Amino acid sequence: MGRFRYKFKFKFTFTFKFTLMDMEKGAKQVGCLFGYCGRPAEGLSERMADILTHRCQKGWEKTRLPLKDDYVVEIGHGRGPLSLDSHVASLPERELAFGYSGVFFNAAEVFHTKAASASDLLRSANGNAEHQLQALEGAFVSAFARGDETLLIRDAAGVKVIYWNLNPERLVFASEIKALFADPAVPRKMRVRALPEYLTFSFIPGEHTMFEDIYELQPGTTLTCHHGDVSLRRHFVFENMEWNEKENRTEKEYAARVRSDLEESVRECITANHGNPPAIFLSGGIDSSAVAAIAAREFPDVPLKTFSVHFGPEYANENDFVSMMTDRYNTDHTWLEIRPSKFVKQMRDIIWRLDDPIGDPITVPNFLLARAASRVSGMVLNGEGGDPCFGGPKNIPMMLASLYGPPPGETSDRWLERTYLFTYRKCFDDLHRILTPDVIRDSFGREGLAAIITPFLESDVPRHFLNKLMAVNIRLKGANLILVKVDKMTSANAVLALPPLFSKRIIETSMACPPNLKLVGNIEKGILKKAVEDIVPYPIIARPKSGMMVPVRFWLRGEMRRYAKKVLSKKNLRRLGFFNTSYVRNLLNYDRSEIQSYRYGLKLWMLITFMFWYEQMIEGRR
Repeated sequence: MGRFRYKFKFKFTFTFKFTLMDMEKGAKQVGCLFGYCGRPAEGLSERMADILTHRCQKGWEKTRLPLKDDYVVEIGHGRGPLSLDSHVASLPERELAFGYSGVFFNAAEVFHTKAASASDLLRSANGNAEHQLQALEGAFVSAFARGDETLLIRDAAGVKVIYWNLNPERLVFASEIKALFADPAVPRKMRVRALPEYLTFSFIPGEHTMFEDIYELQPGTTLTCHHGDVSLRRHFVFENMEWNEKENRTEKEYAARVRSDLEESVRECITANHGNPPAIFLSGGIDSSAVAAIAAREFPDVPLKTFSVHFGPEYANENDFVSMMTDRYNTDHTWLEIRPSKFVKQMRDIIWRLDDPIGDPITVPNFLLARAASRVSGMVLNGEGGDPCFGGPKNIPMMLASLYGPPPGETSDRWLERTYLFTYRKCFDDLHRILTPDVIRDSFGREGLAAIITPFLESDVPRHFLNKLMAVNIRLKGANLILVKVDKMTSANAVLALPPLFSKRIIETSMACPPNLKLVGNIEKGILKKAVEDIVPYPIIARPKSGMMVPVRFWLRGEMRRYAKKVLSKKNLRRLGFFNTSYVRNLLNYDRSEIQSYRYGLKLWMLITFMFWYEQMIEGRR
């Protein structure tokens, strides 16, 4: 593709035309879910709600179902701004209780009722309520009690998240980990194996968290607690929906299906917003552009509110591509220029909202975008999902590794797993330098990390290698990083973020597409680009994936240098006892004679994030 130039037009628009009545019609259903089942604990729900005050802007509600003297179910829901319907209910005469946080797309179809309150849904539940709840689509987590059996259910893609702990007294669950510590029976002990996981992925993959005995319910999964025992079952297994070679469809037909399902996915989000125009996060890439184009076509006479970030004229940006979309669809656009001076004083609070540490610097732009969008809308659509669902980055190097095998000197044992871990381009290559020998030993090092990926690559389904990679990326990076960080950062600002490209419908559609249409040679997301080529400007379709490069390496060598040195001081590092202080010092000094590595700034950012997380979540120093 040749180079092109596009005139960049700044359109600073800070006039928010939405009225309070408009916002009341929107989907301000952000909140949280929390509760427990088991031995009664006086004041436990109240303490959990107090910890989650930032997600209970309009107070909270609770339903209580006492079953025996020594067994009770309590489900609480934090009310977001302008939240109307009750999200918790119980029917003591039937020994039923139900609560949820988020939105449903098909509740009327599943429960045969147009009402959306928890009490209406509970009354409409039939004898197979578990199946009904598993058939729900949307962005939600829910809790359902039927006698002494309690279910926790997370939506198919994992847009919303919930954590749980089973201790000798009870099962405790909440939308954020910190609320679980309201129960004195929940241990506050860091899981040593999680530290290399965090430094390799920038998040904790799978059901584990940074804490011992605290787990993240995985997407499309049902947890059942019965008589103090917990079992887990995936009720949404998209791997079984893989493309069948016997299907005789053309590329045009597959593209038409992707387009139709993406349009329906956007409409579902708009319906959840009571038909009101949502705000849109624009990045300049194909994913957010496709979502914005379809949403704009749903509201041809209304300039949609769109938001994007850049880091100042001295840094690379996506502004030209964003402008192509804002000009074509005449959106009411807000540009946010992000510099450390605008967020550094909020860093600790932002990390607090993340709950489980996430070392991706994009969390700060996510937070600031959500704060700006919250002034005009209760719902925002984003382009998350295009990469994991349609064959984005990391797939090409993995396909080449699968084709050519290990280079000379490399063992073939778990070669593909190691290659996958390298593609994250975080700290996998220098874990043994950053961490102390004791941590490496206790965490099983690289072998322990490779073991996380092996089950995905050795599974019988999906059959095609690209689809195996999709399964890894959807179930790990998607559900444990992408969707979680967006949910935490937007919920912190009372905004409901929905990803039309990461819905149950789109996951199924993509899995049913032939692999060679998703990754076309070295062209990523080929079938998605084909599906929207008539509504997205050609330069956006044709450009390669670049991602939003937050300039942390420049910040940490410039205006954040003293800040980083203070946070990562030798005294602080030694207090924790996990890190090689001399190696961190070399990173801080950008000493290329001592560090045979790259991405210094990102590694330092991840360490700063971890330090704040440890101080707040382990040491209790908010």
